[in-house]
Amino acid sequence: MRRLVPVIAAMLALAACSSAGSGGGQAGSDGELACALVRKLPDRMPDQPSSDSSDHSFDVAVGRLGTAAELARVAALDEKKYQPLADSLATARQTFSTTYDIHRAEPAIKQARTHC
Repeated sequence: MRRLVPVIAAMLALAACSSAGSGGGQAGSDGELACALVRKLPDRMPDQPSSDSSDHSFDVAVGRLGTAAELARVAALDEKKYQPLADSLATARQTFSTTYDIHRAEPAIKQARTHC
């Protein structure tokens, strides 16, 4: 299930684009969508639940972080103004990937917020 969370988060972001575009409104750019996900991340990231927990807040937060990082990376390819956001989110994602401690990624997430 944990492997599906980033995929599900990406699908939700794409659905948001589709629904925003279908009503005649302009869908957000990749950078705007990345910032929307960053704003949904809590200031204090949730602790990893026990394996029998029904609390999915940790998985949701990790999925949003990964999806925001990827959207920011793509946005920076198109518009250099998103490079600082992409760098901050890449640092957060890399920190989590190497330490498996989401709380150690919080400073980079805080920095990413300043670029939104």
